[in-house]
Amino acid sequence: MTTEHLIAYSGARVGYGATTIVSDASLAVHAGEVVGLVGPNGAGKSTLLRAVTGDADLLGGTLSLAGVDSGALSALQRARLVGVVPQQVTAAFSVEAREFVTMGRHPHLARFAVPGERDREVVERAMRLTDTLHLAEKPTDELSGGDLQRLALAQALAQEPQLLLLDEPTSHLDLNHRLQVLDLVRELARDEGIGVLAVFHDLDLAARYSDRIAVVASGTVAPAEIPARAITTATVREVFGVRAVVGIDPVTGTVSVTPVLRDGAVALVARGRVLVIGGSGCGSQLMRRLVLAGWDVISGALNAGDADQVLAEALGVDYAHIPPFAPMDPESVGRVVALADSSDAIVVSDVPFGHGNVDNLRIAAERAESGTPVVLLGEIEGRDYAEGAAADLWARARAAGAQSAADVDVVVRLLEAIASP
Repeated sequence: MTTEHLIAYSGARVGYGATTIVSDASLAVHAGEVVGLVGPNGAGKSTLLRAVTGDADLLGGTLSLAGVDSGALSALQRARLVGVVPQQVTAAFSVEAREFVTMGRHPHLARFAVPGERDREVVERAMRLTDTLHLAEKPTDELSGGDLQRLALAQALAQEPQLLLLDEPTSHLDLNHRLQVLDLVRELARDEGIGVLAVFHDLDLAARYSDRIAVVASGTVAPAEIPARAITTATVREVFGVRAVVGIDPVTGTVSVTPVLRDGAVALVARGRVLVIGGSGCGSQLMRRLVLAGWDVISGALNAGDADQVLAEALGVDYAHIPPFAPMDPESVGRVVALADSSDAIVVSDVPFGHGNVDNLRIAAERAESGTPVVLLGEIEGRDYAEGAAADLWARARAAGAQSAADVDVVVRLLEAIASP
């Protein structure tokens, strides 16, 4: 019983009894691929897995497994086709670990039959692959949650399934075993053609180990896409309510998600609009702190790819765009002037200034002279690479009444005073 699509949901509605959890699900898992499911708690990820095993109800649409309508499959046929690693593994009664794994052979044995030589070989291989052979003689009720989880994977592999369902399979594992399990699953898909449908809560792991990812949220399933298309800054904020930097990990080459702040953590008090002059990552902490404090944060000119530019995108901060490594041009200068004119205060971070970005500081100094509150972080010594121009502008701003701040905490306090004179 083989087909390209080991799972094929089409317009499916799944749930329990009369209660629909996920509607209009269209999702396929091919032989040899790992499809990840991500989404907030309670969105229906596990329900989609349970519908495959028959533990959740198909209330509409279709679901086929290996080309056969799921409703036409007996429990025994499903057990021969599908292996499952649940989120929580418990030892309902005490048996030796080897016997626990051998239970995975039951779909292939006649009733009351004793496991034979080949069954023992399959069990041995499954335990070797999951690094659980050393547990073989130990009672399951004396094992840790992590050991039980790896034994559950060994039991599922002992079924010799075409399809593997993983419900957060590494939740109890340490870093070493987490990578071991997911590397193994990835290899089994690639080398043996097993199809894998896995629920992930860790977006980095989902991106690293999935060929495609489907986002489950608000009772629906988005089309499964490659990780770079499925996990974006906009998606993370819309689905999880988290502003995050989404980029490519330089070591693995896979999508990486760095949470910055929760939308729910942002102060509800509107304090006004503040322009942050940053760059080279020097404005990142400021921008984050001020957004959390309830300020409408905007930024000066930032080069594409700069750490502050990446964070500004994640936070939804408006700024003047300039190309990578390029100096400010008349257009970007005009854009910063417009942003400065719309601000209630300006903060200059401890960014170094050269000829390419000194216009940011010039605009701040001019606004200080026209009465806009300006806060200068740190001192200019050691940061002027514009042949004295930055130091002169710094002095102009100070002469016009710009306040000095030794660190970000002081900046926040000074701005609070500005917002509540």
